[in-house]
Amino acid sequence: MEIMIKRINKQSAILLLPLAGISLFFASWRFSLSIIIGGLVGVANLKGLVWSINALFGMERAGGKIVFLSIFRLLVIFCILIVLAAFRVIDPVSLLIGLTVVFAVILKEGLLAAKRSRINA
Repeated sequence: MEIMIKRINKQSAILLLPLAGISLFFASWRFSLSIIIGGLVGVANLKGLVWSINALFGMERAGGKIVFLSIFRLLVIFCILIVLAAFRVIDPVSLLIGLTVVFAVILKEGLLAAKRSRINA
């Protein structure tokens, strides 16, 4: 699992940094920064999800605790994004671009892991 998370982080960085660099030539610095922030939010959310599942795996009534931690994690992310939006640091469209890139990498790695486990079974 940790290897997959490292691959997701590396591939996300390989895609996001050039994308943000190229966007500097066509858009404002906020657009590029928001792509990076969106990617960081996506990766941080994944790490938080993995941490809460690993920490609570096998515990009694873990489902309710995981739901609480997930809601708390999303609330923290939402508050951070609201503060950044209030100071006009982020652009919503480019934030979505960054999140989408990370989501696509997570989806690709999940499909590859499922394919590998099916082949090995």
